[in-house]
Amino acid sequence: MKEIRSVSILKCKELQCEKAEDVVAHESVLRILLLDSQGDENFAVVHTLPTDYESLIIGLLYTSRLISTPDEILSIQVRNQLAKVRLADACAFREKLAAIRPTARIVMGICGPEEGALGTWRACDVPAIKSSLTISPAVIRDTVQRLNTDMVLYRKTGGTHGAALTDTEGNLVKLAEDVGRHNAVDRVIGKAFQRGLNFSELMLVCSGRLTGDLVLKAAVAQIPFVASISAGISSGIELAEAAGITLIGFVRGARMNVYTHPDRLIQQTSV
Repeated sequence: MKEIRSVSILKCKELQCEKAEDVVAHESVLRILLLDSQGDENFAVVHTLPTDYESLIIGLLYTSRLISTPDEILSIQVRNQLAKVRLADACAFREKLAAIRPTARIVMGICGPEEGALGTWRACDVPAIKSSLTISPAVIRDTVQRLNTDMVLYRKTGGTHGAALTDTEGNLVKLAEDVGRHNAVDRVIGKAFQRGLNFSELMLVCSGRLTGDLVLKAAVAQIPFVASISAGISSGIELAEAAGITLIGFVRGARMNVYTHPDRLIQQTSV
């Protein structure tokens, strides 16, 4: 597997050490260049697994709001860790890049003139999610547990993050792994976006912390549920509240923390 590399290590247990062979996740560097009839523009340099670059690129372009339909990507060519992505002129990607680059890692849940003047990515820049879908805590518990089981590379190396899209019954729709949690989310969203799936009927399950920049990806895709084994961070909670996302963290066994919009959970009443 290209995603795995064998390494020699010194394995120690209870102060006793011996030489051994181990496998680790293999990280590569991918440079993404965007092109249209006006020329090319550097977009990103991504540290990622050396496989299925296309879904990662498509997901990243979509969650960065540079494209809105798969048809806007005319071609993707990857050679020697360089991806050349030709976009339709109608995308006007240069104007969009100019707007997001100064504050690409800054996310605000609130809206106001000061934030707008700074060009900050805000929840109000994305249509609020108004979903009547409901889901049971049991489904959330089972899907997070299944993600951990189905992460093949993680089980082998312990060095990847995972993300999955499921329906509200817990059925797996798409799964992706990568060395970074953002990449894993972009990959799984990219896979679903290519197939034209309806994100508003799905739940995003992931292994990483629920930060603002990660939750923003779900908000862009209009995904109403986001759940993780890890914790919610204040920026992610604030954005989820404003964007209409039910955000759930610390899903471990029968326990979980529901940070925002708990009305979508089917709550069992004790007799």
